[in-house]
Amino acid sequence: MNISIAIPYNVTEEATTDEEAVRKIGYIGRAAAMFRVRKILIYTFRGDEPLRKAAFIKKNLEYLVTPPYLRKDLFGIDPDLRLAGLLQPLTLPVFGHRKSSPGIRDVRVGLVIRWEGYYSIVKVGEDKYVKVPRPYPIKSMILVSIDSMISERFYRGHVVKSGSVYAGYTVDLIELKELVKLRNLIFTGKEGDSVINELSKLRGLKDEDVVVVFGSPRMGIDDILKGEGLGNVLKSSLFINFVPNQGLVTIRTEEAIIAVLSILNVINAIPSDSK
Repeated sequence: MNISIAIPYNVTEEATTDEEAVRKIGYIGRAAAMFRVRKILIYTFRGDEPLRKAAFIKKNLEYLVTPPYLRKDLFGIDPDLRLAGLLQPLTLPVFGHRKSSPGIRDVRVGLVIRWEGYYSIVKVGEDKYVKVPRPYPIKSMILVSIDSMISERFYRGHVVKSGSVYAGYTVDLIELKELVKLRNLIFTGKEGDSVINELSKLRGLKDEDVVVVFGSPRMGIDDILKGEGLGNVLKSSLFINFVPNQGLVTIRTEEAIIAVLSILNVINAIPSDSK
């Protein structure tokens, strides 16, 4: 099951300060990376203001999933990232250790900074570079495996196929009316059917690309869909309560993400021939 998640543009609406909002974005990004989420979709509805809020969340999530050694190259100084220091860092193996040099057979996320003839020079650390065959687009991010050392700063390597190693999530914006057209949607909320009753259906999605859709802090996904005239979508999609008998009146979105992805992670780990 290749999992993407969809969160609303107003996922931080109950945060009382900008600092609290950025921390919440960080919690969501860490939860997504913890469970190898491939894509985070931020869905919008109702006007232009949602687009500005969604763009802010998108930029901070992308900053979080960018290796520290590439952030200055890709983001520079940006007012939307003034509080990015509050984001709890991701320790993805493909980022390497912050101050360590790349090792042979390490796989790193790198940025193509220039060409040397047929070869691309890829930045994979602070003042560390890998030379790989073929001129890839300048400023593109690729996965490289390090094969040998040329000098203290330079290495030889080759490009690793995307998807063979988890390198974090990507982030996209999408309108709600377009989101509901996607295949294999799983809507979440306490008004849904108990996950206990839906386990067989979830196991049937093990080899599929799925999108798990979450509501906002103040409105469940069913209320959001109904408010946008899309309530019928729930009749033809899975709508699941992943925390039956919950002890709280409401569960925060970042908490729901961890709860839901934990269950899906276990389902993914069960062999297909198990009963």
